[in-house]
Amino acid sequence: MSLAAASPVSHQSMAKEAQQALELVTSTDGPGAVVLIAQGDTVLFRGARGRAEIELGVPLTTNQIFRIASVTKMFTAAMVIKLAEQGKLSLDDALAKYLPDFPNAGQITLRQLLNHTSGISDIVKDPTPGFMKRDVDTAALIAEIRKRPPNFAPGTRWSYSNAGYILLGAVIEKVTGQRWYEALQKTLLDPSGLTRTRYGDNAPLMPGRVAGYTTDNPAHRVENATFISMSIPAAAGGLVSTADDLWRWMRALSNGRIVSREDFQQMITPAPELPGASSTHRYGLGMYSWRVRGNPMVGHTGQIDGFASAVAYLPKQDITVVVLANDDNFDAQTMARRLAAIALGEPYAEPTAVAISDDALRALAGVYRIDDMTTETLFVKDGRLYAQRSHHHAVPMQMTADRQLHFQPDELNYFVPVRNAAGKITGLDYFEGGDAPPQSLPRVTEDHGSTAAAQPVPTPP
Repeated sequence: MSLAAASPVSHQSMAKEAQQALELVTSTDGPGAVVLIAQGDTVLFRGARGRAEIELGVPLTTNQIFRIASVTKMFTAAMVIKLAEQGKLSLDDALAKYLPDFPNAGQITLRQLLNHTSGISDIVKDPTPGFMKRDVDTAALIAEIRKRPPNFAPGTRWSYSNAGYILLGAVIEKVTGQRWYEALQKTLLDPSGLTRTRYGDNAPLMPGRVAGYTTDNPAHRVENATFISMSIPAAAGGLVSTADDLWRWMRALSNGRIVSREDFQQMITPAPELPGASSTHRYGLGMYSWRVRGNPMVGHTGQIDGFASAVAYLPKQDITVVVLANDDNFDAQTMARRLAAIALGEPYAEPTAVAISDDALRALAGVYRIDDMTTETLFVKDGRLYAQRSHHHAVPMQMTADRQLHFQPDELNYFVPVRNAAGKITGLDYFEGGDAPPQSLPRVTEDHGSTAAAQPVPTPP
């Protein structure tokens, strides 16, 4: 049912559920989040909870400015496509046309940079001390990226690449003769009335700009975020914005006021599936393609020191969801999925834990294969079950009455143990985002009775 046809009571109920979802994952005195749900040109819910500046006790409000991190990629991609519409470049141009001295540039196209199939690596090689804290220009960023050997031959795999979008920023500068963010401002932001969206330079005073924090440590202690110059993420993640501006951006983008409707469809159409691509997180040109409760949803997420973000759009229902948080450990994508499901009238249930016997805990302990490079290790410590993905912190788990294994704190992803005819656990079904179909994770080792934190498991090179 369209929300536009729903009764005011339905809207009130939705707002209540959205507020409860926000309160579930934030506190009043720590870092928090601003969220927005809209349908068409109508905002159905705005909410803010937490502190914009903890030391001074300043509360978050819905019109404040956040770093949006990789949500910036939507803007960069739209700018490149706009230049193509103006006949100033082609998406199938070789990078060599604009950066002739860049390694392998003759084999890399702008389209491959846009959809993360270029092979440009994000692994820093021989890092310069203090580089992340310095203001640098595009030439300095390119010099750093040049040091990195490619991940793969262009067009043969999919691998998310911030560096690829930094190179797109360089292409924008080459074509326009302006800094990438000045071109965005003049061509896209100002004409669209996005007065609170801009390059997130650290030096200028921006009224309403919030402070960034992190709880990404074993104790989940609140700490000030590490400083990073916004010249480092650049066209891959250097913008700041507000919830309302991002809603207006998505309205303009989806309605053909930024690029044509045909090119918006191109942005949200997933690239051909290649090795490395996720079946549930497909990528077009600057935008992800997801599904929530069986419905298509497109947009982008972002994470950078101190901040996490998500912007999502359901084309069929014309619903926009925005999540902006000032804690880089905040799960903005899960929050966006929860809000989208609430807007659809199909909210995800909150998991309710049940007790698990010691024998049942020990039976679950082991290593499960996600892909060629990643495993999920379940282990028992102090009578509790934990999950640890390769090279990540361990996360406590809870089992529900229907035998689902959920992460704590709130996360929609869950596992269901798979048993053979003899009742032995042979794998896990992984429901990413809380929806079917599941991904099968076969069990590769057992570790009955484990009582210590698991170590990352070696994986093939």
